[in-house]
Amino acid sequence: MGTSETTQLLAISGRPGILLVDDDESARELVSIQLEEQGHMTRMCASAEEALKRLRENFCPIVITDLHMPGMGGLGLCRELRARKWPGYTYIVMLTGNDHDHGVIAALEAGADDCLRKDSPPAEFKARLRVAERIVMLEYRLRRALEARARQAATDVLTGLPNRRSFDRQFNAEFKRARRFSEPLSVLLIDVDHFKHINDEHGHLVGDDVLRQLASTLKTKLPRQFDILARFGGEEFVAVLPHSDREAALLVAERLRSAVATTPITTSAGTLSITISVGIGHLSPRASVEPLTTHDLLDEADRCLYESKRQGRNRVTVQPPPEPRSLADVTL
Repeated sequence: MGTSETTQLLAISGRPGILLVDDDESARELVSIQLEEQGHMTRMCASAEEALKRLRENFCPIVITDLHMPGMGGLGLCRELRARKWPGYTYIVMLTGNDHDHGVIAALEAGADDCLRKDSPPAEFKARLRVAERIVMLEYRLRRALEARARQAATDVLTGLPNRRSFDRQFNAEFKRARRFSEPLSVLLIDVDHFKHINDEHGHLVGDDVLRQLASTLKTKLPRQFDILARFGGEEFVAVLPHSDREAALLVAERLRSAVATTPITTSAGTLSITISVGIGHLSPRASVEPLTTHDLLDEADRCLYESKRQGRNRVTVQPPPEPRSLADVTL
């Protein structure tokens, strides 16, 4: 389960969901009534084994469990909950009977966060549950903040695309996968034609408008969800096309070039028309002079991009296929 599932569950009623585990049906019903009176969405299980199954299907951040149950029991459930990975922190409240003092020590050692006598006053039960809810929500908010910070660190602020650092990480992973499984891989370097002229004539704010809308057009026209599009730097963008040979990459690049050339850009200075130049780098499973590193592949794309510029811009350039040989001849 991902963190988004935790988010969805917490947002159902604005309160953390609770899983109640007790083999005594009457005890379950009694505690459930108290929980529902406090506005909690409650699910119930009759055994620790069933609880683990239910949590895998629909995670609840608060688990209230009886200490003594047939089978695994409350202590075993605690240990299993702590040993496994969950979408968020699991706050465990252990319910004990007459052996409360001994049960508290055993439960805390097994991983429980709190222990409560079954015959505790409702006010105490409510107060303990508020503590559980507060801790779960604090952990949830911290997790969300860390996720947001990680997204910001990997995202280009202007365009919303992955930034260069994020691109390098994704590109390295795709390159290694392509080399390992002898699959084709293509990369497109995309540059806005005469972008300096746009900045000089209309100002950098208009230039920013151009880059934002260009990013949107490129993202819309890429054919597959797993294709990678990122801002490479300045007015340059880069696209990685997994499983794409030279001919497929050329078709995609031409589609992007045509889409940009025919899509007006609305800016504060009026409607502008722009074009792009594209260079293609390609990794083939059989080639003799194929790029051996991601740097080599980007260098090939960059040389092709320069050729597109030299030949008049608003065009796509790809190198002809090299002489083939087996990947066995290449040192990985």
